[in-house]
Amino acid sequence: MKKILFLLPVIMMCGCSKKTTNVSENATPQPEVVRMVEPIGSRPLSMVLKASAFQMTGDYSNNVAITLNDDGSLAYYPAPSDITANSRPVDLGNGWWLNRQGLSPNSVFTRYTFEEYEKLPAVPSQDELKASVIPGARVSNWKKLSYPASEAMQHLPEIKEELK
Repeated sequence: MKKILFLLPVIMMCGCSKKTTNVSENATPQPEVVRMVEPIGSRPLSMVLKASAFQMTGDYSNNVAITLNDDGSLAYYPAPSDITANSRPVDLGNGWWLNRQGLSPNSVFTRYTFEEYEKLPAVPSQDELKASVIPGARVSNWKKLSYPASEAMQHLPEIKEELK
């Protein structure tokens, strides 16, 4: 049992590599050596969600958005409990809005207002959500901002300047 536990990390390191190498038919495949080296003084890497801003094809700032895949299937939609006062976009001027609902370039707007949606007893079906899309109501421009999403509200003047 101890031998298996000892070999498990070695097997996992060898099996996780995505490196590809061209090998001729006559060559003998060689095992790949993986070295795990941590630089001195390094810290764990983490992802920081950047804030984003968007423009719309009309004023749909009070409408709940959903996101579609290229094939028209739903990629994202909120539960009614996900919608709060903090979900509403913030007007940044010049048609730009601070994204606070998780929109992307593929987001479209539904007929549901924030007030209506948050009062729903359950998530509408995918068919109901797709049927609720306002024709032509979509994100028309989208930009990732230089501030973390968690700090965006504290940097509204700087964000407005960034969008000029």
